[in-house]
Amino acid sequence: MKEFEYTGHLHIHSSLSDGNAPVQEIARHAEKLGLDFICITDHNTAEGLKKGLEGWHNGVLVLFGVEINVEKNHYIAFGIRENVPHDDENPQQVIDAVNALGGFGYLAHPVEKGNPFFMKGRCFAWDRWDISGFTGLEIWNFSSLWRIAYNNKMKVLFWYISDPYRAARFPDPGGLAIWDSLSQERRAVAFAGSDAHSFKGRIGPFKLSFFPYEFLLRTINTHILLEEELNKDLPAAREQVFNSLRKGRFFIGSDYLHSTRGFRFSALNNDEDEVSIGQEIAYSPATVLRIVSPSPRGLIRVIKNGRVVYESREQILAFKVLKPGTFRVEVFWRPFFGKPLPWIYSNPIYVRY
Repeated sequence: MKEFEYTGHLHIHSSLSDGNAPVQEIARHAEKLGLDFICITDHNTAEGLKKGLEGWHNGVLVLFGVEINVEKNHYIAFGIRENVPHDDENPQQVIDAVNALGGFGYLAHPVEKGNPFFMKGRCFAWDRWDISGFTGLEIWNFSSLWRIAYNNKMKVLFWYISDPYRAARFPDPGGLAIWDSLSQERRAVAFAGSDAHSFKGRIGPFKLSFFPYEFLLRTINTHILLEEELNKDLPAAREQVFNSLRKGRFFIGSDYLHSTRGFRFSALNNDEDEVSIGQEIAYSPATVLRIVSPSPRGLIRVIKNGRVVYESREQILAFKVLKPGTFRVEVFWRPFFGKPLPWIYSNPIYVRY
């Protein structure tokens, strides 16, 4: 099964809202890091589209979404070309409006927690779950995880200098649990990003730029899988990327730990009927999952209906499916010292009767 892999970064804020760099500068950082595309998701504005900033910048495809709502229930929407009014109290109105415009979206940092040390405990979690029509949810948000990790200035400074990745090494388990529950009921896409702003701050006499774009764009990346090469025509390329995001035809990779390019996850029946991430296959006694880790230092975990059913250190794994279910894969990176760290999260393959 031939697939074309392209690496991008999602959930980025520019100076068009509350980020600290213009779109062109962010694209330059992406180009230096070898990314193929980025998606700018500024707060409650389509200004980037109005300014004609969507397109190719130094070989990087720059696309735009929008993060809608203000105090809570943030919704990241793609595939719309105009502003949608925010509605913090009734996010279903936002979801419906995005869908009516032909777009789709994800619940942003849905289980974010407050920390009195940052913004006086203010956070932007979801408090409405009587909702429908959304594509999926964000399971791994770098900035949210750092925001809740420490309540001591010296700890923040120490870990920021010595290991800036430390607080965001693991997706939020609450988000993972919600995703697994949803994906047993219907298709549910896992989304991830850095929530990049390049924060300006001060610790004592020191003025700092916390988490610059050139660092964050190396962290939690999105690897889309296409059946054809990425088109050089902007509307066609936009459609390819957004279709992959809508259908869950991608995996999430922590390229900060080690490159995740080359990961593959597919399901086969008799070597003839084969599907890949985000797709569905009819169960048969011959159904096998095929998993390829990008490195022999990966620890592969097969997850069925939210539970680990198999674990292997093999780089290429064939797993026999005994019963239908929703299957996804986690791969942990095994460092030379210390515990394995989350590295790759696939979207599901749905094995149906």
